[in-house]
Amino acid sequence: MSKLLEPGYEGDGELANALRSEFLKGFPLENLRQLLVSSNVQTQAAAVFITVETVFRLGFELNCVVAEIANLLDSKSSTIRFDAIQTLRSCTTPADGAFLGRVMLRLDDEHAGVRWSVVKFICFAQRWQLRLGGENAAALRPDPAFAMLVNAYGRYFMPSAKDRRRLLEDPDAVLRRFAAAVAIRPRDVIIERFVAMAEQSDDAEVRKIASDCREGYLRPTYAIGPSIFKRASSETSKGETQNSGR
Repeated sequence: MSKLLEPGYEGDGELANALRSEFLKGFPLENLRQLLVSSNVQTQAAAVFITVETVFRLGFELNCVVAEIANLLDSKSSTIRFDAIQTLRSCTTPADGAFLGRVMLRLDDEHAGVRWSVVKFICFAQRWQLRLGGENAAALRPDPAFAMLVNAYGRYFMPSAKDRRRLLEDPDAVLRRFAAAVAIRPRDVIIERFVAMAEQSDDAEVRKIASDCREGYLRPTYAIGPSIFKRASSETSKGETQNSGR
């Protein structure tokens, strides 16, 4: 802790990993607060690295420093913003709506990797997180795009295929990214026609989101991906051909 808090700390992956192990062994998580609020960007980076690497084991236990993690969404470092978004998905509660709204606002982040991180958040988040995220984003930024997010998804309204296509073709890039994320968001099985809609977009970033879904980078492990349908369809066609020849 003292080494990471030194004013001249310039980053040390081995040291950060060692401290991560101590937190997993029971070192009080409140100690992360000192690192997360440090004025040294390298110290902040080490701290948020520890949170993103421990959150899948510790989950809501990290909620004790959720405000400090959320404040890193405004970091000048895109890597820090990326990791903060991934951590917040797994340590927020319904009381953290304002923080979830700030995550959604990053759909228009200047860095493509951070925007991708928000897309992943949307794909993997709980429905209540999306509802609160949309509502709070609209409240934090009175912007037509975020108000439309609430109408499109925030109150458990599932867009129709027609509305979904309209959102994918919207002039606002924020809405297109959101629509692409919702299109590939699994409902146990990812809907093939929704992914195909995103693939047909004129927006290269939207097409990349759909591609990453097919490749498995934007898909929870429990979800059956669209490639299953292609394989099943191919196998069925092959079987029908063989049967018709008998």
